[in-house]
Amino acid sequence: MSALALPGFLAFFVVSLLVGVRLVRLAARTRRLPELLMGIGVLGIGPVGFGGIVVASGLAHDAPALSRLVAGAASAAVALGVAAKFLFNWRIYRPSSRLVALVSLVGVVAAAGTLAAEKLATGFDTAAWRGPGWHVARSVLQVGCLLWGAGEALLYWRRMRRRVALGLADPLVADRFLLWGIGAGAAGLGSAIGTAVLLVSGRAPLEQTWVTMSSSLHGLVAAAALWLAFLPPAAYRRRVRARATGA
Repeated sequence: MSALALPGFLAFFVVSLLVGVRLVRLAARTRRLPELLMGIGVLGIGPVGFGGIVVASGLAHDAPALSRLVAGAASAAVALGVAAKFLFNWRIYRPSSRLVALVSLVGVVAAAGTLAAEKLATGFDTAAWRGPGWHVARSVLQVGCLLWGAGEALLYWRRMRRRVALGLADPLVADRFLLWGIGAGAAGLGSAIGTAVLLVSGRAPLEQTWVTMSSSLHGLVAAAALWLAFLPPAAYRRRVRARATGA
């Protein structure tokens, strides 16, 4: 991996870890579903899943048995994160829609099914990640739930922005929807590019420099958006409120 790509990957890992843990801890106190699903989604797809995949790849040569164990845990974390994202998109944005409920539940079942299929087909051998396989199906589900969630968040931000203009909504809450949409969209787009390159070229995305740099850049954007959404500095909060007051 190019040293130039490390900042984006490290930023995404650290920020998503901090945000995910904070959301899960918040859910433990409030016992509310949105925080729990969001926290599981961020942790599963981000630091636990992505971090585990990187570690498993690094262990493949010297400790193949341990590599498979870590790869299986990481793959399970990603599948759990994807399932949580599907459920979050349904329960938060369109809880009354039966069609969306069906799509969400199909996504959850598909995430579990691809995990089981990968276990049976490859035993979570990281060498299989260098070409098409069941892991690609899980990646497609990951892209789908992230981009769907990004679109829903941005649509909700547009509605919230109108309420802010009328003094009926908190500008920081509205801004959080915008940032969540940007973060999920950046993560989804980065994953989509890597998945498409794998399907077209038959080579692992991280073995290709330009794809690695693209993923790093998208990870950096996602990290910045998550940080401003859930760990915003006081200066940023004042700026958002001042902008809303001026408008």
